[in-house]
Amino acid sequence: MVLFSDLLKLVFSNLMAHRGRAALTMFGIAWGIATVVYLIAMVSGFRVQNIRQMNSFGVNMLVLDYQRYYDLEGTLMPLTHDIADAAYIVDNCPYVVRAVPRVENWAQMSVGDKERRFRFVASTPDIKEQMEIETLHGRFFNSVDYDTASKVAVVGHRVAEHFWGEGADAVGEQLTASGTVFDVIGQVDRQRTSSDWSVYVPLSVYEGLFGRVGEGKAGALTIYATLDNVTNFDKGSVMVRRLLAARHGFSPDDENAIRLRDFSEWREEAAKIFLMFFALFYSIGLITLAIGAVGVMNVMLISVQERTREIGLRKALGATPGSILLQFVLEALLITLIAGFVGLTVGLLLTGIMRQLPLPDEFPPPVITAAAIYVAVTVNVVVGILAGALPARQAARLDPIVAMRAE
Repeated sequence: MVLFSDLLKLVFSNLMAHRGRAALTMFGIAWGIATVVYLIAMVSGFRVQNIRQMNSFGVNMLVLDYQRYYDLEGTLMPLTHDIADAAYIVDNCPYVVRAVPRVENWAQMSVGDKERRFRFVASTPDIKEQMEIETLHGRFFNSVDYDTASKVAVVGHRVAEHFWGEGADAVGEQLTASGTVFDVIGQVDRQRTSSDWSVYVPLSVYEGLFGRVGEGKAGALTIYATLDNVTNFDKGSVMVRRLLAARHGFSPDDENAIRLRDFSEWREEAAKIFLMFFALFYSIGLITLAIGAVGVMNVMLISVQERTREIGLRKALGATPGSILLQFVLEALLITLIAGFVGLTVGLLLTGIMRQLPLPDEFPPPVITAAAIYVAVTVNVVVGILAGALPARQAARLDPIVAMRAE
């Protein structure tokens, strides 16, 4: 009986004897594995960024966008944007545990001779906890800053980079926006979201600059309300709409007065889109691997033809069909495993290089996932076994007498 170690030596010796042919055969497999790893890493990067953006709003959050008017029996009536509505729904809706008013507006900002339009985000100090905002330098504005209408600001990554340079600490600097000078007290770390382009200020200061929320150029009010449980989304949204309808005088059936964003639907749509991308890129990689597998199979069939006399001699000396079968399967598997290791290494190197490049915010760095590696390795092994199965079966079924007569 031939030992497994002897079979491995035989396999290695044959590969070394035809190393040029083996190397060319390995290229297709290596390219397929590298393609799978790299493309999936790219899609995973976008998926991670999307999840981060969604999580900044929370899975159990109601987002209420106030409109300028509401319809009262065919007549358009102005809708009051009252920031006190946030506290009102917390006090009167048992499903809401926290609510934060927020107003966004773009404004021209400057530091010295540098100018650019960035986004104002005006809210209460509770937005820090609500949106899980973490400062890289300094602090976020607090209740004292809010109550005293202190002209303080917390700047995003891109704002700090534009005005004070990459890697700079903006805390202690001053920023002029809409003719008002703000003291920078905090800087948010890079998020690759809209917060990078934002300047956070107390809502009490903002209304002093732009006027009452919902009027003129002040921008529209949005309230972010956190529910006690995501399962209470439907009940909470209905009750909140009824409370605000009664408070402002519009019909609870008027869904256009205060529009409700349903992030659960957004998450489902995003999940479907990313699933399609994963399926597409896995398919591209698998097709490439299939082409490589055909190459391995052809090479192994040629190898069987070239070594017909050797196979016949081994059988005549007592080699079993099982050992012949195992020999050729091992040879095909070894080719694909070496190629797979090279492809995996190339894919990881490409991903690592991409992560080090200064990518734009719209293009997140690729992310290597354990699932992508597991899939690549598993498919690689399966491809090796399938590519070697037919040639091995053909070799194992050769008649030793006929094989020894072959030229």
